Amino acid sequence: MKHLLIVLLTLSSLSSFASNKNSFPSDTTQVSNENVLYKVSQDGSYVFLNISTTDKKTAMSIIRNGLTVYYDIKGKEKKDVFVKYPYSNESRPFQQGSLGNIDDNTIDLNSMIEKLPAEAEYGSFEEKQAFNKDLNTLDIAIANYYTASSQLFEFSIKIPKAKIASQENSDFSKLSIGVVANKMEDAVKKERAQGQNQGMRSGGGGRGNGSGGGRGGARGQNEQQSSPTTERATIDFWFDVK
Repeated sequence: MKHLLIVLLTLSSLSSFASNKNSFPSDTTQVSNENVLYKVSQDGSYVFLNISTTDKKTAMSIIRNGLTVYYDIKGKEKKDVFVKYPYSNESRPFQQGSLGNIDDNTIDLNSMIEKLPAEAEYGSFEEKQAFNKDLNTLDIAIANYYTASSQLFEFSIKIPKAKIASQENSDFSKLSIGVVANKMEDAVKKERAQGQNQGMRSGGGGRGNGSGGGRGGARGQNEQQSSPTTERATIDFWFDVK
C-alpha cells in the first residue's frame, strides 16, 4: 500500500508539472543566448523556467554536468537562493572522454536522461537541503526532456515563490535569474590547485572573474580549459524577468 501511494504521488507530480510546462502564458519572458532559449513565466504562487536547445553538444553538456539556477528578486545577481540539479557532481555515464571525440549521432540523450539521479539541492542563504526532484515537500519540480523528431532538449523547473522570498507579498518585478553550468569534481579540484599555484607564484594574487555583461546579457563564459575528462562549460547567463 505504501509503495502504491508513492507511485501515485509521483505520477500526480509529473502530470501536474507536464501540464505547467505546456501552458506557458502569452506574457512569457523569452531570452536567447548563444544556442539556448530561456523562457520564464510566473503566477501568484510559482516561477516556471524552461531552458531549451537543439544543439546536441550543449544538451549533452547540460545532462552530464547539470545546472544551478539562481533567483534574485532584487535583480542584483546575488546567488543566495538557488536550485542545483543534479545535486551530486560526481562523474556520470558518458563522462569519460571529451565531447569532441564523440559522434553526436551515436548518443541517445533519452538514455542519458533516464540514468540521471533524482537528487537535487535547494539553497536559501545559509540553508541548504537535498531533495528528490520528483517527490518532495519543497514543492519544487525538475524535469529533462528530449524530443528526437525535432532534436529539441528541454530542462524545466517549477519553484514556489515562497521558496525564493520568504516574506509574503514580496515584489517580483525585479526578479533576475542566473543559469550556470555545474562543474565536475575533478575540474573543481584542478581549478583550486591552479589557483593555489598561481597565488604562490604571484605572492597571493587571486584569479580574475569573467567580465559581467549588461542587464539581460551574458555575464561571460566559463574560461576553464578543456581536458580529456571535462568539456568547457557553455552556460553562465543572467537575465531579467519582465
